[in-house]
Amino acid sequence: MQNARFALLIVTLFFIQLTGYSQSRQRWSFGPRVNLNLTNFAGPDADTYGTGELPSNASSVETNRLLPGIEAGVGFMYSDISRFGFAFDVLYSQRGNQTAATTNNTEFTRNTRLNYLSVPITARYFLNRSGNFRPNVYAGIVPAVLLSTKQVDKPANSTNTGNVNDRFKKGDLGLTAGFQANFRTGDRQRFTVDARYTYGVPNISEFTSNLHNQMITVGLGYNFGIGRQYQPGDRKLPIRNR
Repeated sequence: MQNARFALLIVTLFFIQLTGYSQSRQRWSFGPRVNLNLTNFAGPDADTYGTGELPSNASSVETNRLLPGIEAGVGFMYSDISRFGFAFDVLYSQRGNQTAATTNNTEFTRNTRLNYLSVPITARYFLNRSGNFRPNVYAGIVPAVLLSTKQVDKPANSTNTGNVNDRFKKGDLGLTAGFQANFRTGDRQRFTVDARYTYGVPNISEFTSNLHNQMITVGLGYNFGIGRQYQPGDRKLPIRNR
């Protein structure tokens, strides 16, 4: 967790410094984000998490199924005519996994839901300098703070719920990479479609030694230009003296 905080501090200081340098030539945008997460756990302990609590007569056990979740919030992006840029989002992010088994010809499922506040911070490379369609590829880090947990069991005719906060560590740090399609819809307005993969680096479990978050995310966004727009003659990144 200490390493995650240090990495977040370094990236934040870099962002503040770069923002200060780029005020005279900025192409900033801001807008909402809505994503679908398909998540489960990774690591040697992923396939055994929660199986010890299954009914004793369970059969046809499927461990570590993908669990759908939502991710929503806001995002900022800076793009430069040098094709380089960066972005950061502030998101409520649902993660976790599902275990399923058959008991007396009835399916038993256990959904383990982890709810995070996450801040994806990414470096961007745009495949063209301008235009109505401006796709980009990106990679970066995803610091996250655990907000709450919930485990939901669905046996034959009942539903048992409860938090499992004591089982999971309070923070995570993911590595992410993806692709974004970026379409102009109006004056300084763009519609975005994202697809990315994120892998959590640290162990998230308090009781096992090797359990990690992982997720595939598909998302939609809408960006509105803010601040001063780039003008011909303005300098590009990287910053050089004229």
